[in-house]
Amino acid sequence: MADISGVSSTSKDAYSKNTYSVEQNDKNTLNIQSYFKLLAAQLANQDMSSPMSNSELMAQMSQMAMVQSLTAMTDSVNSQIAFSKQTYGLSMIGKQVTVTIPADELTGTQAVSKTGIVESISLTADEPTIKLKGDISDYKLSDVSIISDGSSNN
Repeated sequence: MADISGVSSTSKDAYSKNTYSVEQNDKNTLNIQSYFKLLAAQLANQDMSSPMSNSELMAQMSQMAMVQSLTAMTDSVNSQIAFSKQTYGLSMIGKQVTVTIPADELTGTQAVSKTGIVESISLTADEPTIKLKGDISDYKLSDVSIISDGSSNN
Protein backbone atom coordinates (compact mmCIF):
# COMPACT_ATOMS: atom_id res chain seq x y z
CA MET A 1 0.00 0.00 0.00
CA ALA A 2 1.29 3.48 -0.84
CA ASP A 3 2.41 5.86 1.90
CA ILE A 4 0.49 9.14 1.73
CA SER A 5 2.07 10.84 4.75
CA GLY A 6 3.84 13.34 2.49
CA VAL A 7 0.57 14.81 1.23
CA SER A 8 0.11 18.25 2.68
CA SER A 9 -3.03 19.26 4.50
CA THR A 10 -4.44 22.49 5.79
CA SER A 11 -4.30 23.27 9.45
CA LYS A 12 -7.73 24.92 9.35
CA ASP A 13 -11.11 23.28 9.19
CA ALA A 14 -12.26 23.16 5.56
CA TYR A 15 -15.68 24.45 6.60
CA SER A 16 -14.56 27.38 8.73
CA LYS A 17 -15.52 30.82 7.51
CA ASN A 18 -12.61 33.02 6.51
CA THR A 19 -12.98 36.75 6.01
CA TYR A 20 -10.72 39.26 4.40
CA SER A 21 -11.15 42.99 4.33
CA VAL A 22 -9.13 45.35 2.20
CA GLU A 23 -7.62 48.30 4.01
CA GLN A 24 -7.75 51.70 2.39
CA ASN A 25 -4.47 52.80 0.79
CA ASP A 26 -3.21 55.03 -2.03
CA LYS A 27 -3.56 52.30 -4.64
CA ASN A 28 -7.23 51.42 -4.01
CA THR A 29 -8.62 54.86 -3.16
CA LEU A 30 -9.60 57.55 -5.64
CA ASN A 31 -8.61 60.97 -4.31
CA ILE A 32 -8.92 64.31 -6.10
CA GLN A 33 -5.41 64.10 -7.58
CA SER A 34 -6.10 60.62 -8.96
CA TYR A 35 -9.42 61.83 -10.33
CA PHE A 36 -7.81 64.72 -12.22
CA LYS A 37 -5.12 62.40 -13.64
CA LEU A 38 -7.83 60.03 -14.80
CA LEU A 39 -9.87 62.88 -16.27
CA ALA A 40 -6.82 64.27 -18.12
CA ALA A 41 -6.06 60.82 -19.56
CA GLN A 42 -9.71 60.42 -20.57
CA LEU A 43 -9.74 63.80 -22.35
CA ALA A 44 -6.38 63.17 -24.04
CA ASN A 45 -7.43 59.77 -25.36
CA GLN A 46 -11.04 60.44 -26.30
CA ASP A 47 -12.43 59.76 -29.73
CA MET A 48 -12.38 63.07 -31.59
CA SER A 49 -15.36 62.05 -33.73
CA SER A 50 -17.54 61.84 -30.58
CA PRO A 51 -15.92 63.89 -27.81
CA MET A 52 -17.17 63.97 -24.22
CA SER A 53 -19.96 66.47 -23.76
CA ASN A 54 -19.66 69.38 -21.34
CA SER A 55 -22.62 68.07 -19.33
CA GLU A 56 -20.89 64.70 -18.85
CA LEU A 57 -17.73 66.44 -17.69
CA MET A 58 -19.63 68.65 -15.25
CA ALA A 59 -21.61 65.66 -13.93
CA GLN A 60 -18.38 63.76 -13.23
CA MET A 61 -16.78 66.74 -11.52
CA SER A 62 -19.83 67.41 -9.36
CA GLN A 63 -20.00 63.73 -8.36
CA MET A 64 -16.35 63.82 -7.29
CA ALA A 65 -16.97 67.03 -5.31
CA MET A 66 -19.95 65.38 -3.61
CA VAL A 67 -17.88 62.31 -2.69
CA GLN A 68 -15.22 64.58 -1.18
CA SER A 69 -17.85 66.50 0.80
CA LEU A 70 -19.41 63.29 2.11
CA THR A 71 -15.99 61.97 3.14
CA ALA A 72 -15.21 65.18 5.01
CA MET A 73 -18.63 65.10 6.69
CA THR A 74 -18.18 61.46 7.73
CA ASP A 75 -14.76 62.23 9.22
CA SER A 76 -16.24 65.17 11.12
CA VAL A 77 -19.14 63.09 12.50
CA ASN A 78 -16.77 60.29 13.56
CA SER A 79 -14.59 62.83 15.34
CA GLN A 80 -17.61 64.28 17.16
CA ILE A 81 -18.78 60.80 18.22
CA ALA A 82 -15.32 59.96 19.61
CA PHE A 83 -15.24 63.24 21.54
CA SER A 84 -18.75 62.62 22.92
CA LYS A 85 -17.77 59.12 24.10
CA GLN A 86 -14.70 60.51 25.85
CA THR A 87 -16.70 63.28 27.55
CA TYR A 88 -19.40 60.82 28.57
CA GLY A 89 -16.83 58.44 30.03
CA LEU A 90 -15.04 61.22 31.92
CA SER A 91 -18.33 62.33 33.47
CA MET A 92 -18.72 58.85 35.02
CA ILE A 93 -15.68 59.13 37.29
CA GLY A 94 -16.89 58.95 40.89
CA LYS A 95 -20.35 57.69 39.86
CA GLN A 96 -21.79 54.34 40.84
CA VAL A 97 -22.47 52.23 37.76
CA THR A 98 -23.82 48.80 37.00
CA VAL A 99 -22.00 47.04 34.21
CA THR A 100 -23.68 44.14 32.42
CA ILE A 101 -21.38 41.75 30.62
CA PRO A 102 -23.44 39.90 28.00
CA ALA A 103 -23.57 36.11 27.78
CA ASP A 104 -21.13 34.47 25.39
CA GLU A 105 -22.54 31.45 23.60
CA LEU A 106 -19.12 30.48 22.28
CA THR A 107 -17.57 30.05 25.73
CA GLY A 108 -20.84 29.22 27.50
CA THR A 109 -20.59 32.04 30.03
CA GLN A 110 -23.75 33.59 31.47
CA ALA A 111 -24.56 37.30 31.59
CA VAL A 112 -23.03 38.95 34.67
CA SER A 113 -23.78 42.30 36.34
CA LYS A 114 -21.28 44.16 38.53
CA THR A 115 -21.86 47.36 40.46
CA GLY A 116 -19.14 49.71 41.63
CA ILE A 117 -17.73 53.21 41.67
CA VAL A 118 -15.91 54.31 38.51
CA GLU A 119 -12.31 54.88 39.50
CA SER A 120 -10.72 55.69 36.15
CA ILE A 121 -11.26 55.77 32.40
CA SER A 122 -8.88 54.72 29.66
CA LEU A 123 -9.03 56.72 26.43
CA THR A 124 -6.35 54.77 24.55
CA ALA A 125 -8.53 52.16 22.81
CA ASP A 126 -11.05 52.72 19.99
CA GLU A 127 -13.78 52.81 22.60
CA PRO A 128 -13.10 54.29 26.05
CA THR A 129 -13.11 51.76 28.90
CA ILE A 130 -13.83 52.28 32.58
CA LYS A 131 -12.32 50.63 35.64
CA LEU A 132 -14.34 50.07 38.82
CA LYS A 133 -12.85 50.60 42.27
CA GLY A 134 -11.42 47.31 43.57
CA ASP A 135 -11.81 45.55 40.19
CA ILE A 136 -8.95 44.87 37.77
CA SER A 137 -11.15 44.45 34.67
CA ASP A 138 -11.81 47.13 32.06
CA TYR A 139 -15.41 47.56 30.89
CA LYS A 140 -16.64 49.17 27.68
CA LEU A 141 -18.98 52.15 27.93
CA SER A 142 -21.54 50.15 25.97
CA ASP A 143 -21.64 47.61 28.86
CA VAL A 144 -22.85 50.25 31.36
CA SER A 145 -26.54 49.73 32.10
CA ILE A 146 -27.19 51.92 35.19
CA ILE A 147 -25.53 55.13 36.38
CA SER A 148 -26.24 56.71 39.77
CA ASP A 149 -24.63 59.23 42.11
CA GLY A 150 -21.60 57.66 43.85
CA SER A 151 -22.69 58.93 47.27
CA SER A 152 -25.84 56.75 47.40
CA ASN A 153 -25.64 53.52 49.38
CA ASN A 154 -28.15 51.44 47.43
